[in-house]
Amino acid sequence: MSSEARVCSGCGFSSSPEAKFCPNCGHQLLGESPPRLYGVLAPAPAFVLGCFLLLAAILALIAGSVIAAIVLLALAGAAFVFFYDAAKRNPESPLAHRVTTSSHNVRGWVTFIRESASAWADAIRAILRLKSESRSLRREREQALRSLGDAAYREDEPAIGALRLRIRQVDDGLAERDRERDAALAKARRHVEEEHAAARPTQQYSVDELTSGGNTDK
Repeated sequence: MSSEARVCSGCGFSSSPEAKFCPNCGHQLLGESPPRLYGVLAPAPAFVLGCFLLLAAILALIAGSVIAAIVLLALAGAAFVFFYDAAKRNPESPLAHRVTTSSHNVRGWVTFIRESASAWADAIRAILRLKSESRSLRREREQALRSLGDAAYREDEPAIGALRLRIRQVDDGLAERDRERDAALAKARRHVEEEHAAARPTQQYSVDELTSGGNTDK
């Protein structure tokens, strides 16, 4: 068995060669630690090189050298490609773990913003439609009330009965649209809360915290 520390592929935590489970997150440690790859660019230098080339491209663009900026951007892109390839080959690198974790978190928050905007846009469209329908019903109700007054003055019982029925129907329609508005808002809030929960990073517990039920107080 190798004497090198075993590195968890889930959280990047180093543990003893004899460990079968990660003491930090509880992930099962299968097989031996990844072999050292000689002749392959490590993640950290590749990342630093990519950042340096990107900064140089920005400075070249500010200086007005468009061709140099394009070349430097292409080289920076190649460096970042090498970085992600090196991160896959050497996942125990702390920098590779932090950058890939940060990228996952950024994608999660971008998805949260996009889904939240879509949910609220749908809710706003529904509310505007319901407000327009409610205004039409209120105008119809006012007209029905004026007609009811005229019918009552004429003592036209059939017209009075029909107008009262129509006013009740309009009131029911207004109440239904209020319920639809509340439902649209509640749906948007619920969707945003679900996406917010999905975007938040998962909390990690050590094996001791899991076995003690998360209560470390004596």
